[in-house]
Amino acid sequence: MVRGIIFSCVILAATGIFAQENYIQPGLLKATATIAPSSMLNRSVQNSYISGFLEYHLDRKLSLRGETFVFVDGKSKNATNNLFIKEGMRTYFGAFYHFNKNNWDQYIGFQPGVALIKPLDSIEPNAPRQLSPSFAAHVGSTYYVWKYFNFYVDLAYVHSSYRVLAMGTQKTDELILSAGLGFQIQTKKEKMFRPHVAPNF
Repeated sequence: MVRGIIFSCVILAATGIFAQENYIQPGLLKATATIAPSSMLNRSVQNSYISGFLEYHLDRKLSLRGETFVFVDGKSKNATNNLFIKEGMRTYFGAFYHFNKNNWDQYIGFQPGVALIKPLDSIEPNAPRQLSPSFAAHVGSTYYVWKYFNFYVDLAYVHSSYRVLAMGTQKTDELILSAGLGFQIQTKKEKMFRPHVAPNF
């Protein structure tokens, strides 16, 4: 699925069928929601999240973005049961810097945030939901194919830990991949150019 989306973006960029205007302008507001697979870095576990973000461009190079990941399910990569999360949600807000050319946008971003995690009962019975500090670092690419939608791919490294377990602090770092269709609107009207007219005397 992800390969198909990336391939579609490349084809659209190469043919130049869409994106005749520059859509990346100050006031651009974009949003999306998708299912995002992840890989835990300290366990042989793959998780699934529902992810969504809302992003506002201050100008072509700088944007602010709020993002949430809601845990859906997890599975072990091998026969060993390394599952950890029973319930989880991650929320972040931060700044992104964009390296755009026309309507093709590569970006990096950093977001402080929080992680709310409850471990499985098999890890520790009656372990509570715990809110802990977290951060996310992003790299990604977006191609704007029309004034109302885009295709994007985003890779996020998220860092967090779960404390107060009898076995000690457990790291819950993950790499989360999200990709798909995004939507945007322009919230600022373009300034009209009015030529200077000399007064008549």
